[in-house]
Amino acid sequence: MNDLDDQIRNALSSQDAEMIGGPDDGLRIDQLVFSTLRSRNWLVTGSMVVVSLIVMGISIWCVFRFFDSQETKDMLAYGFGFLLGMFMISFMKIWFWMEMQRIAITREVKKVELLTARLLQELNAK
Repeated sequence: MNDLDDQIRNALSSQDAEMIGGPDDGLRIDQLVFSTLRSRNWLVTGSMVVVSLIVMGISIWCVFRFFDSQETKDMLAYGFGFLLGMFMISFMKIWFWMEMQRIAITREVKKVELLTARLLQELNAK
C-alpha cells in the first residue's frame, strides 16, 4: 500500500472503509467460477463448459487412437485432432478467465459507484 491508499482510507468513514475491505479482499476463485454461471451470460458459459468437456473427451479418444493406429496417415489425423482439441479447450479457458475477470472488475466498479453516491449524498446534505 502506498501513501495515497492510506490517505483515501483515512478519509473514508468507518462504514465505507469496512465495505470496501482490504486490497486483498474479493471473491475466492470458486466463488468467481460459480458467479459466471449466475451472470447474464449463464447460457453461453454453461454451453462452453459442456462443449469443453465434450472436446476433452474427443481429444482423449484421439490420443488412444493415435497410439493404437499403425499407419502414418491415421497417426497424423489423430494427432491433429488432439492438437485441435487442445487449442479449442485453451481458447475456451481463456474466454472463461476473461469472463471471471469481467465479473470481478464489475464488482469493484459497483463499490466505487456506491462510494461516489454516498459522497454526493453527503455533499448535498451539507
